[in-house]
Amino acid sequence: MGIKVNYPITRPFPSRLFAIVTYIVAFLLLVLLVVVNAALAGYETVTVFADSYNATRPLWFHKFLLTQAPKPGTLCDSKLFNVGDTLSTNYSIFQWQIEYIYHANAGSSSLAYKGTPLDGCDVTSIYLDADLHSWNVDVTSVMTCKPADGSYEISARTSYAISGLSGIYRPILGVTGASDPRNASSALRGDGRAALINLMTVLSGVDVLNRMASRLTIQNLSSPVRVSLAVDIPWCPQSMASNACSTTPPTFTIREADAVFVNISLVQLGTTDIDFSDPAINYFYQPVANLIQTVYASSRVDLGIASPNNILTTDGAWRSTINTTFAASSGLPSTESRLGHLFSTPGDFTLSNDSTVPLSTSGTAEIRVVYPCKFQQRKKAANAVFAVISATAAMFTAVWGVFIVVASSIVKRDIKANECSHTCVCMDLAFMRDDRFSNPDLSFVRDDRFSRPFTLASPTSERTGLLNSR
Repeated sequence: MGIKVNYPITRPFPSRLFAIVTYIVAFLLLVLLVVVNAALAGYETVTVFADSYNATRPLWFHKFLLTQAPKPGTLCDSKLFNVGDTLSTNYSIFQWQIEYIYHANAGSSSLAYKGTPLDGCDVTSIYLDADLHSWNVDVTSVMTCKPADGSYEISARTSYAISGLSGIYRPILGVTGASDPRNASSALRGDGRAALINLMTVLSGVDVLNRMASRLTIQNLSSPVRVSLAVDIPWCPQSMASNACSTTPPTFTIREADAVFVNISLVQLGTTDIDFSDPAINYFYQPVANLIQTVYASSRVDLGIASPNNILTTDGAWRSTINTTFAASSGLPSTESRLGHLFSTPGDFTLSNDSTVPLSTSGTAEIRVVYPCKFQQRKKAANAVFAVISATAAMFTAVWGVFIVVASSIVKRDIKANECSHTCVCMDLAFMRDDRFSNPDLSFVRDDRFSRPFTLASPTSERTGLLNSR
């Protein structure tokens, strides 16, 4: 046999109504496939950066097709943090640096953050270093984060300087972002919370330095010119808001204290050696206590902890916490606290709008990060049209082929459906079934010499002779 190319012989389905219904259903199927493929082939997955880990992007076809809208938290990748990485909360008052990861939830040494509130974070330590030589107070606040589910545990710190010197520029993050660092006159301008916190820390730091300077003057330069403190504070995060640590005035313990004198001598005081009733050191205890409470409350505002004992978020809480007047001590007269004056007469200080106590918070803080998310985005017009047409044609062809096979197999169950018409072969087959030629002596013999497919031979003898002659 030679190589041949064949084509199928077609025949119409017997019912005209069947044809009409078929074309209507085919048209509706085509429209449906166009809509489906507009959603499946007309969009592509792209990476978009979002501020929320739970970000989603509902599309029009989620309402019409049998597809669910993506659930929050399924489209974005978590943010990885390692030791030494910096972060800030959504309040953006301080910049924190991860100091240590005690319990990692990503690998053996990383933190995978998925936008959960920091309700297990609170300040646990504060470090102060007041130096009269540089007229500067260095502040470091350490927080510990331990969520209730125990998924991770980290510590982070923030450091900044309180100084009256123009050449020392280490402000808190909120003031840096809200003011122009190129203009020194804008240093105290801000968006409210950061500006007020910056002013309060400056006033409380200046109170400490002034108290030390006054003591140094009356003691003929024999009192400390530099004091360093390490302070521990009970851990009381937002998740423990109902505990007594959130309702009673905050307490702290000065774990270590060091003093440097004019002659560069160093005095180190251990935990059991610190006696603030000693005239040599009790003169600066009240201003130092004010500074500790200010740093503590400020850091907790950045964590979104608006506990009843927070002097910055609860009206009147400062009255049982802040020393408005420094008592006479060690030859020093009683003086008014600058920080206390701010609380008692806030109208004497000009700040921007929304910069009065109590400060407002919008709930527990979250780490401010940007998440890479995989969203569906419509393709360019030409690409989308080509993709939709290609996918629709492929699907429609496949469905139409299956339909024809199934429909023809059902129709062929009827013997009459196997009859053909409108062809020479079909006409001759009909001729063979004619009753006039039912004589068994008659037969049909194909003659390839003629274009007619069949030739009739009546008598048996003639039929035999004809065959023999051929």
